[in-house]
Amino acid sequence: MNASPVPTFGQLPDKLRSLLLERGVAADAPIIPLKDGGNNQVCRLAGGKQDYVLKRYFQHPTDTRDRFTAERVFYKLLWNGGLRQIPEPCGWDAEHRLGLFAFVPGRKLNPAEVTSEAVKQATEFVNQINGLREHPAAQEVSAASEAYFSVTEQVDSIARRVAAIQQIEPQSEMDIRAVAFARDELLPAWRETADAISRRAHADRDLNKRLGVAERCLSPSDFGFHNALLAEDSRLHFIDFEYAGWDDPAKLACDFFCQPQVPVGFEFWDLFMNSFAAGPDGGNGFPSRARLLLPAYQIKWCCIMLNHFVKAGKARREFARGVASEEAKAMQLEKARRLLHDVHKLRD
Repeated sequence: MNASPVPTFGQLPDKLRSLLLERGVAADAPIIPLKDGGNNQVCRLAGGKQDYVLKRYFQHPTDTRDRFTAERVFYKLLWNGGLRQIPEPCGWDAEHRLGLFAFVPGRKLNPAEVTSEAVKQATEFVNQINGLREHPAAQEVSAASEAYFSVTEQVDSIARRVAAIQQIEPQSEMDIRAVAFARDELLPAWRETADAISRRAHADRDLNKRLGVAERCLSPSDFGFHNALLAEDSRLHFIDFEYAGWDDPAKLACDFFCQPQVPVGFEFWDLFMNSFAAGPDGGNGFPSRARLLLPAYQIKWCCIMLNHFVKAGKARREFARGVASEEAKAMQLEKARRLLHDVHKLRD
């Protein structure tokens, strides 16, 4: 799917256009693309009292995730449940896969600003979400993206990612380098990691059991400070819930520490685990499972960084921002190499 042009105000669906006019947005207001949005098109509109964000969700035959519905349902749960560390959801248009949100004045954190206070705010947010487990809207929430509820299923899921990376079709010198990295470095590291996890899980029944409903958590998914804004009141606001749903809390924790854009240092591991375990979904022994699975999720994120080289990843990025340059590919390959090196250091 090639990138679609950003719509003009007049091209918006009647419902959203009327809503914006009622909120003081001029009929000739420009729709300005924002840089953020690795998978979707995200734009800003200037309003009378406040600005708004328009989000058009990616859809492709090879990507079965219904990003629009997942985000709409999760926002409904959070906003109706009283959480205000998120942008206000203002309107939705299912036919055109559009979401409209209040703009949050703020900025992304830089890595030096990832402090214990920031981590506490993140765990507070997750715990508040899980305080809504019995809310009526929680019944509409489906499983999170790539949600699996046993160690074996999660390892198998990551194995499929590693296998997909082996299928890169080289069309440039950078592609050839990625192929060599995937074959000679990533694949052997994965085999060693998967074997170690399998041996440990088969030796410990508690680690290998399938999670029951009560042991699962409501997860924002793709959760980290890359999807957070530091607002003017010094509080963090969290965004992007298109992967959200019910999940293994161990996966949530691993992804939180593995996402590379605004890294979270492992010096905060115990703080996060203890704070999250004390929340509404705690007490299910997930810290041990998270520690076991962490190296596997680090390798998963190596694969995610290489999505620029894979057809499905290319399609999402072309929709959001255009074709990835060789420079962007080189940057992602170097990030994957560094993370893979950290996996080795962690196991030593």
